[in-house]
Amino acid sequence: MTASPAGAERQQIDERASALLVRLHAGAPADERRAIFEWIEADPRHAVAFARMEAAWEAGERLRAVPPPVETTAPVVEAPPMVSRRALVGGSVAALVVAGIGTAAWRYLGDVDLHHTRTGERRTVTLADGSRIHLNTASAVEVALRKSSRQVRLIKGEALFEVAHDPGRPFLVEAGSARLRAIGTAFNVRIRDTVVELTVTEGVVAVAEAGGKSQANAQRADAPRVVAGGGAVIGSGAMAPTALGPTILRQRTAWQDGVIELDGETLAQAVAEFNRYRGPPIVIGDPRLANLRVGGRFEVDEADKFLTAVEASFPVNAIAAADGSILLVTKS
Repeated sequence: MTASPAGAERQQIDERASALLVRLHAGAPADERRAIFEWIEADPRHAVAFARMEAAWEAGERLRAVPPPVETTAPVVEAPPMVSRRALVGGSVAALVVAGIGTAAWRYLGDVDLHHTRTGERRTVTLADGSRIHLNTASAVEVALRKSSRQVRLIKGEALFEVAHDPGRPFLVEAGSARLRAIGTAFNVRIRDTVVELTVTEGVVAVAEAGGKSQANAQRADAPRVVAGGGAVIGSGAMAPTALGPTILRQRTAWQDGVIELDGETLAQAVAEFNRYRGPPIVIGDPRLANLRVGGRFEVDEADKFLTAVEASFPVNAIAAADGSILLVTKS
């Protein structure tokens, strides 16, 4: 039986991905790493194949107590075994990389900068192009400024991007399942448990929802757009635009001033916000308290003042534990 043209093409792509992965692990020079990254980014099938090979490689490394060294002087690099490594990974890895094409190779590129904040810390990073990234608590981004594009990956947490105008280099942001493009724009991105929350404060942001094949989808003329004063929730293969009033816009960006604004949120939501800036958490010990509605304006490190206000307004006791956490229970 002969392989179908599609099957033969996939085998060629897999073999190419496997060989390129070996080159990366062998310490390929910077220009070769960039060429490999461009190959991965050029076609979603390349990204899927590379993901399978990388996941299999890492699984194989875990199975070997002492990994054999990779020879870098041989003129021909042998690809890792294909059948056994493909069998180690499933469709979930492929689907993940189709949603975030090319991200697996970021770690191998020498021109990627990592910026992060600790719990309770906020900081501003000014990029070489003049753009600024404001990082909220416990957040991290990877940044790659290249000749034809500016690429950012929000790994975790929340960031507000103030983008310097440069029509020749689109500003592309990847955050979870969201693919975003902006030129001369300011927008806030927050990674929540299951969705990505976008808030646009200036300009226009084009969005490619989860399941998009690449960052290029966000650059298409017909890509959904969110204008200043609007927002979107992105996740599960869908993008839902949301109309935001001045109050919500202010609430979502108040963290830049070190403030948490509450206006009818539940106690559970308020506690979750304060916990973002704390080590030992506030814990709601009685589920009946979770839906109490609260309001007020507090500094991000003023959890004690918030709890004092809660105790004064509701039948709630805040009990401090030895480890610094605080338990909220119904007042007897």
